[in-house]
Amino acid sequence: MENTINIAKQWIEKVNDKNINAVLEVSDPHIELVGPRGVAEGHDILRKWIEQSGIHMETQDYYAKGDEVICVQKATWEHQSGHVTIYTYMQMRNGKVHRLGRYDTLDDAFGECHLSEEDLVE
Repeated sequence: MENTINIAKQWIEKVNDKNINAVLEVSDPHIELVGPRGVAEGHDILRKWIEQSGIHMETQDYYAKGDEVICVQKATWEHQSGHVTIYTYMQMRNGKVHRLGRYDTLDDAFGECHLSEEDLVE
């Protein structure tokens, strides 16, 4: 679980820094991206998302077990004021982010994985 959280932290830090090559290094080549606009796969889509989203995430809490983690985050976007709370789900495979989902509620994030309230990391 600790390794899973460390990979998630690295991934988020690299996205916040807009270091695309570093994000790709910790992302599976066939990463599956799930978001409000649907599902996409691969490094090309991930690269475009990093370039265009302008997102910055500050993690408040983690729910983690095995190869899955949900990061409770305060998210802001370039050229927009204020922030929203998002729930970023990551599934790891072979030390890389294999599946990534962004959800508006914790219940929605829990619905996509094997995590629950009991998996809150203290």
